[in-house]
Amino acid sequence: MRRSLLAAVIGLAVATPAAADGVLKIAIGANLNTLDPARTTLGEEYNYDVLVFNGLTRMTPEMKTEPDLAASWEASEDLKAWTFHLRKGVKFHNGRELAADDVVKSFERVLDPATGSSARSNFTMIEKVTAVDPLTVRFDLSYGYSGFADILTDRQVKIVPADHIADLPTAPIGTGPFKFVSYTPGDRLVLARNPDYFEPGLPKLQGVEERIIPDMTVRIAALEAGDIDYVWDLPPEQVDKLKANPKLKVQNAPAASWDGAILNNEIPPFNDVRVRKALHLAISKPDLVKIVLFGYGQPTHSPVLPTDPAFDKSIPITKADPAAARKLLAEAGYPQGVKVPMVLPVGRPVRERLGITIAQLAKPAGFDFDLQRVPYARFTAEISGKAPMYIDGFFQRPNLDTATYPLYYSTGSWNERLWHFKDAKVDELLDKARVTADPEQQKALYMTFQREVAEQVPSYMAYAADFIVAYRADLKDHEVHPMRWVDLRTAYLSN
Repeated sequence: MRRSLLAAVIGLAVATPAAADGVLKIAIGANLNTLDPARTTLGEEYNYDVLVFNGLTRMTPEMKTEPDLAASWEASEDLKAWTFHLRKGVKFHNGRELAADDVVKSFERVLDPATGSSARSNFTMIEKVTAVDPLTVRFDLSYGYSGFADILTDRQVKIVPADHIADLPTAPIGTGPFKFVSYTPGDRLVLARNPDYFEPGLPKLQGVEERIIPDMTVRIAALEAGDIDYVWDLPPEQVDKLKANPKLKVQNAPAASWDGAILNNEIPPFNDVRVRKALHLAISKPDLVKIVLFGYGQPTHSPVLPTDPAFDKSIPITKADPAAARKLLAEAGYPQGVKVPMVLPVGRPVRERLGITIAQLAKPAGFDFDLQRVPYARFTAEISGKAPMYIDGFFQRPNLDTATYPLYYSTGSWNERLWHFKDAKVDELLDKARVTADPEQQKALYMTFQREVAEQVPSYMAYAADFIVAYRADLKDHEVHPMRWVDLRTAYLSN
């Protein structure tokens, strides 16, 4: 057997299989466009963020916030001042101890528009970050924000060493359970166990290799053959087949992650709300859940999970009405229907199937979609915020504010990468919701927000999809996470 790169790095025997050497091989679908956690935007990059770095807090699979690099924290009575006390003795992968200055620099980078972090608009309430002492950091906010500790669990706000910022693109250093070894686009990301990780006895794996395999069929075949140990983001049509294999385990978690057709509100034809409404009338969302997700999800109208108390159940889930859709298209100036290019993401098979299904089901309503396929890794540079229509989605966020504000606020950091939606009333609702501490008042604001969005329909949000993974049955102590990242701190291979 050919000696693997990681085996060479950590000195393992040449012929040992992954189960013996404790190296977990994960199949992913796209290249990582960046190794700088503040700039990450893809699911594959988010997995890397969690494996190599830590935040001040972290989110459990039960969606509860718990300490990470911060051992504890407290907030002022008005929720405008938050003080975090760092763990003692935490080391970066180069051996230097974590200090408050690293936290200050990490957040200053996220807040700097020049960094280009998609998380920036989530943290604009931060007026100042101060190192009170070497192990204490204070955040002064422009308004009281009760969910501040929650949003510090997000993917892009990982703590990096202040003196090695320039190294992040090629030789990143974090505090996480695994250390960066190498990255070869089109091939693999190689990580090795961090022997100085601050949680005693963790991680248990000796390393992780993320193999880049764009074709899901090839990923599944490699898993079944034992060449790969773990398939991330498993398509739902594979669940029954892989569950029948005694050597494999399949896990799924309901999540607020959504997929849909992203409609550019600035250019024809979707700059006309009547065309956007016509698309909603063209297709039955429950049919999409059956056809695309095989039932592993729920139809939705917003990023609010249908099981969330703030989900507005009074808003009807659209069912197909082709005649009404054609009438709206005619009113918008398209009496013969409309032809639009639709970009599909190669490497995201569920989203590809969603696009194909939308194209087929919308034909009777007068929509003629020209399907164009582009590798998902190229979306950020070439497609996002530019194409008139493309298929994409958004992973679950720590709270309702981070799930809505960046997407729908006029200057939201994701809005410009998605639909370019602008509405003064929606802005006002989102501003009020993020500063409201009372849960019932906040719930009412988010319900009103959903009704406004349902009227404006900036985009076609199809469903909230379960997150599904498949892996070897001898991988133990691993739990699938609704945030769609792979936490391997406690996981180990049993033979």
